[in-house]
Amino acid sequence: MINATILETDYQIKNQWHDVTVKEMGKAQDYINNMPIYLKNYIYSEEESPITEDKLLAFYIDWIELFSNIPRDYLESEIDVSGTGFSIIELFGLVAKFLGEPSQDDIGESEVIKLGKKEYKLIKSVKTAGGVNKMLGGATYRHFSESQALVSLFQSKKYRKWSYLAKLTAILFRENETEQYNEELIEMRAKAFENLTVSEVYRGYFFLQSLQKNLQQSLITSLTLKKKGKKYIHYLKGYLVRCSGWIERITLQIKAFIINKVKRL
Repeated sequence: MINATILETDYQIKNQWHDVTVKEMGKAQDYINNMPIYLKNYIYSEEESPITEDKLLAFYIDWIELFSNIPRDYLESEIDVSGTGFSIIELFGLVAKFLGEPSQDDIGESEVIKLGKKEYKLIKSVKTAGGVNKMLGGATYRHFSESQALVSLFQSKKYRKWSYLAKLTAILFRENETEQYNEELIEMRAKAFENLTVSEVYRGYFFLQSLQKNLQQSLITSLTLKKKGKKYIHYLKGYLVRCSGWIERITLQIKAFIINKVKRL
């Protein structure tokens, strides 16, 4: 959060992911969804898209307004477009990151979320009787399948809603380790989790992404070992066939040697 004194009045500009709630990002997403095509192309397309300066500045002001408490009439008529101090261009630079997504470094790796007086812990792993940590060992198939579906929806530009991340967090974080999957409880928690910050709800998202990557790598390793095992068995069978041939020839030679010895006697 940045404090800015503009026209002798103090204002706050949110410029970090831990400053912004899921609900606020939901409003920003609604704005993006309703953007004119030319503006979406200008922001997100790799190809150059023409846009007039007045339309671009109007977008800058809209975006600054979403992440600050600076009155719109100040943004439109009192603050310089560029220059020294807090200009429109400089203010937009502080909030432009919210057009993208946070990185793992922006979020951190805490496995605990606090909301009010309650504390929620990530369903990360359980320890078996043999002392082995099992990833998502405290979760059911329903936990995992619902989480995967929400991640897929959130990653879709067409269907993206920030409430999906709130629900994902409500599934992966729970008050009690023994809590079973409960749709009604999760929906209630998801609604409350819309007041969490982006940094908090992204923890479960990044964890699930990491888990998927580990599972895929384990599968690849398993298939590779299986393939190598088959190849080894093939070589072993060939070796045994060759050995049996050698043994048979040696046996015949020994028999012939013995027969010759007997004949000489």
